Amino acid sequence: MRLSDTMFGVLLLLFGVAVGLYAQTFPDIPGQRYGAAAFPTAIAIGFAGCGLAMLVRGLRTASGPLFTRTEWTRKPGALTSVLVTILCVVAYILLARRVGFIPMAVVILIVLFRMLRVPWWQSLLLAVLAAFACDYVFRSILLVPLPFGLMPRLPW
Repeated sequence: MRLSDTMFGVLLLLFGVAVGLYAQTFPDIPGQRYGAAAFPTAIAIGFAGCGLAMLVRGLRTASGPLFTRTEWTRKPGALTSVLVTILCVVAYILLARRVGFIPMAVVILIVLFRMLRVPWWQSLLLAVLAAFACDYVFRSILLVPLPFGLMPRLPW
């Protein structure tokens, strides 16, 4: 799907405004003139400025539709694949703390591998290996705390 400059400018402007407003809820840092909202607000101003520039340029040269379907969106199942991928990300966000990283990663990877028509046995094997490998790398090497959920503590 291809968005016109006008449509993309509107979306970018709205995103910049939303990020800017949300950043204002961040707490101040005691003893400093700026707080946790400073950097996100600067980024939001950049997004909004770019969005406004694209919107103005798009309105001046309005020569086509606001969005058009490109070749890949006409393929059977393409938009469904995009929707399933987005739903997997949302499911991870909502369920990872309760279920845990490894079970969620395994389920999500199996779903995505099957969408790509990977055979069941390979999907299951690759999903389990990838989930444990990612857990090891993030938890042990990068020191990123991943949610355990239903999983017991692992030796790493």
